[in-house]
Amino acid sequence: METLLPHVPALFRRRLSAGALLILCVALLCAAGCQKIPRTSDPQLKPIQDMLDAQLPPGTPDTKVLTFLENRGFPVLPAGKQGTIVTNIRHIDSQTVTPVTARVTFYFDANRKLNTYEMQRTFNEPISTQ
Repeated sequence: METLLPHVPALFRRRLSAGALLILCVALLCAAGCQKIPRTSDPQLKPIQDMLDAQLPPGTPDTKVLTFLENRGFPVLPAGKQGTIVTNIRHIDSQTVTPVTARVTFYFDANRKLNTYEMQRTFNEPISTQ
């Protein structure tokens, strides 16, 4: 570094190096913060999460989310909060060949675009025959 900045005093070069290191650390932390945050630690809910992440990325309009749920036979439940859609998604775990159900709440912004969703495992209910 001294050959690159011969006219700059040594103390300033050290501060410049420390500043550059600090900026690099902040940039790395920001990049790490942008990593995909897992919504569930339950391995049986992971296939549901993967399906939703692939089919309904952030920014998806609420009408597309409703169409997605309707086309797959997932019921829309009373949400209780404006700007949300709640459903139960049932999936068959391929390793245990047992049903797994997640209550999924989708959250939308003021423009009715998907922000995020959260999942909670629920008790399996009998499949309706309607």
